[in-house]
Amino acid sequence: MRIAPDHSGERIMDVDLTPMIDVVFLLIIFFMATAQFARLTKADIELPREQGETQRAEEASGVVINISPAGELIVDGDSYSLDRVVAMVKVELKRAGGAPGALDLLIRADKDAPASVVNTLADRLVEAGVRSWRLGTEPGSGGGA
Repeated sequence: MRIAPDHSGERIMDVDLTPMIDVVFLLIIFFMATAQFARLTKADIELPREQGETQRAEEASGVVINISPAGELIVDGDSYSLDRVVAMVKVELKRAGGAPGALDLLIRADKDAPASVVNTLADRLVEAGVRSWRLGTEPGSGGGA
């Protein structure tokens, strides 16, 4: 006959923290890497100062097209031709479902960028099926008379 062990005494449970520490380090690495990717989408350009939206839009994944003062189109830190940028937008639009408002597109044009480049890009985006986009500005007094 077996006699059950006496459980009336205190139990001491060893907790292994190694897996939790591993998960914490993985999360830190993930957030550091994603923070670097967020910086790559924004080129160092001087945006025009305008009032813009009073409420911050929900951050959604999308395409960010930067236009330098020289008129270069920059996506993810690399300069591309107009045709290549439009092709990239078409791929992203198809990936987003193809609906006119499905793609979140932000155009960040330097305040000294040629307006002809912005207008040509806008025309080509309409031809590609993009019906709406946002134009990036710096918050400020802005506003013309």
